[in-house]
Amino acid sequence: MIEVAAVVIRNPQGHVLTVRKKSSTKYQLPGGKPEAGEALVDAALREVAEEVGLTLDAESLNKLGTFDAPAANEPGEVVVGTIFTYTRTVTADEPHAAAEIGDTAWVNPAAPDRDLCSLARPVSWYICNKLPNGVSRWSPW
Repeated sequence: MIEVAAVVIRNPQGHVLTVRKKSSTKYQLPGGKPEAGEALVDAALREVAEEVGLTLDAESLNKLGTFDAPAANEPGEVVVGTIFTYTRTVTADEPHAAAEIGDTAWVNPAAPDRDLCSLARPVSWYICNKLPNGVSRWSPW
């Protein structure tokens, strides 16, 4: 089992920020593995800053839930992701690819136009069906 923390960051159109690592073809939410003794919320904040250059504040994060799926980059492993939502919107020109990130993309959660990792698919479905202002229904399966 691989534990990660990630953040749903939306733009004014409701699209979700995704990142693609240089070593992968799959897009995922910005986030990553916590360091030893690091709280999940702190790991999420640190990873977002490292990956896309955004400094978020913990007071603007809400826990969405915990999701599990086959790991995108570690065959045979299961990733368990604690997902937070950022309560503010971000403009499209703010985030930029940094560190190990090869690309960023704003994705409509109801109609993703990128190859999403297995953890991002159920999160996208949940966003569309459970969160206020969900854009429509979309089933990841």
